[in-house]
Amino acid sequence: MTNLPSLKDAYAKYFKIGAAVSGYHLPLFGDILKEHFNSLTCENAMKPEPIEPQRGVWNFGEADRILSFAKENGMALRAHAPVWHKQNGLWMFRNAAGETASREEILETLQQHMETFGQRYGEEIYCWDVVNEAVAHFEKDLVLRPSNWTELVGPDFVAESFRIAKKCVPDKVQLFYNDYNEWMPHKREKMLKLLRELIAEGAPIDGFGMQQHLSIYADMDEIRRSIEAYASLGLRLHVTELDVSLYTVYETGRPTITDEMLRKQYDMYVELFRIYRQYADVIDSVTTWGVADSMTWLNTSAVRIGDRKPETAPGYRMNFPLLFYADHRPRPYTEQIIEDALK
Repeated sequence: MTNLPSLKDAYAKYFKIGAAVSGYHLPLFGDILKEHFNSLTCENAMKPEPIEPQRGVWNFGEADRILSFAKENGMALRAHAPVWHKQNGLWMFRNAAGETASREEILETLQQHMETFGQRYGEEIYCWDVVNEAVAHFEKDLVLRPSNWTELVGPDFVAESFRIAKKCVPDKVQLFYNDYNEWMPHKREKMLKLLRELIAEGAPIDGFGMQQHLSIYADMDEIRRSIEAYASLGLRLHVTELDVSLYTVYETGRPTITDEMLRKQYDMYVELFRIYRQYADVIDSVTTWGVADSMTWLNTSAVRIGDRKPETAPGYRMNFPLLFYADHRPRPYTEQIIEDALK
């Protein structure tokens, strides 16, 4: 397959094609991004701790660089994510005296944070992952995971976060809930419960972000069922953090990558995009978590902290989960995905 159009052009009639990036990705992957993508997500630059490391001390530099790159190249920008159990500065949960803040003080701090963010970026962003990964995965008897938000604000912190966000951004900015393992039946039921409650309470939620961090052993039937279940709620859907690992999360060491594993990955990516196209009436964008295989969070997931040469650390392994090789060539399944969209 040669001289095929770009991903974004092939999928123009279906949905946006996005990538999650940090500022240092722009010079490294600018060629791929400009050719193949029309949406960007700030991987970390718009999370609370990086952008407001101390109360009232803002660091807009990296987010501004990503926004400028997006505008210069006609790309839409997704914001991610002010309310999460990680990367929240502890100051968000402390009052002026340095003591644990009350519920009211925390919500006021969150509103001040969102107001400043909204005033700066306004309609420059088209959607916002307001709350990220609030649903419990391992705790069978809990819907919401334990966190500072649940313990200090209460179980309604998700709804309150959406209500605050709605006041702080223009009406045209869509507000999303975002989470992982959304295709697994036990977690899907919890997410559906949360989303139904938010809708019933009148929380201003527009959509659900399906992260889709998958492995080659994921159940495609459950992925389809999940898309249908979330779409039935009347929410817009985004695939927000797509990658397809060659390993399961339980494998350790450096298993040999076999032709069979690569064939499974090829088949999964082709089938995933076929499903996404079938549901393009409810899916507005598909975003990969990274750009090319040379830089993916899955390459570092097994690295021993503090090791100066992670490639030599026990248990470290390379993964190849994205749409482009390290040398920026499209993976074979990427070429097939493009060709399939043109039929």
